[in-house]
Amino acid sequence: MKGINIAIYFDPDLIRICVHQQDGSYLSQNFNYDDSVIEEIYQWLEQFTPNRTHICLIEHDTADLLADELVDNGYHVHQVSQHDLLNWFASEPPSSPDGSPVRALLRYLESEMPPEYQSRTPQIEALMDLLDELDALEAVEEAEDEDSLPDDVLRLMKQKKISAHDAALRLIPDVNERIREHLINYPDLMTPELLEDFFPELIEALDRPKH
Repeated sequence: MKGINIAIYFDPDLIRICVHQQDGSYLSQNFNYDDSVIEEIYQWLEQFTPNRTHICLIEHDTADLLADELVDNGYHVHQVSQHDLLNWFASEPPSSPDGSPVRALLRYLESEMPPEYQSRTPQIEALMDLLDELDALEAVEEAEDEDSLPDDVLRLMKQKKISAHDAALRLIPDVNERIREHLINYPDLMTPELLEDFFPELIEALDRPKH
């Protein structure tokens, strides 16, 4: 790939980065796992021009957060599973040892050109909007005047001649269903809390004793 190619590999103890620069040289950098490591890595990567830089990450829980941040800021990001990397390595062994998993990942990026990663940010923002919509409906009882009520509640109150509470109760199931559909379409956004709140039947099924 033209430009600057970067591989980021998540070892158990370190996050390893290898950069293949435009002059053909290699640059390595390691990061320790800590609470601010995503920010530290991103700040270090800022020295490379986003639209001329391809970054390949091995799949990892932390990698998703970094991948979203990088794509949102214009970098070309590619994500590879450990399984795919190992299968490729077995079928395409190097003529000389790569020396480390991160160098193998870099070679994978340059030879296989995996598809680009799509940021989850739009899906996360859409989920946050739905959750805010639900919170607003559930807080209708606490509203001090009609001006602070959600527009959908006001509209239904006028159409059906019902109270704000009753209007909210009619609207909540639809919002819940839209949240469920969104999580089904984007399961990587699921958290234990969301699973418990919006898919209680699955929790119940998992907890039910098997005979």
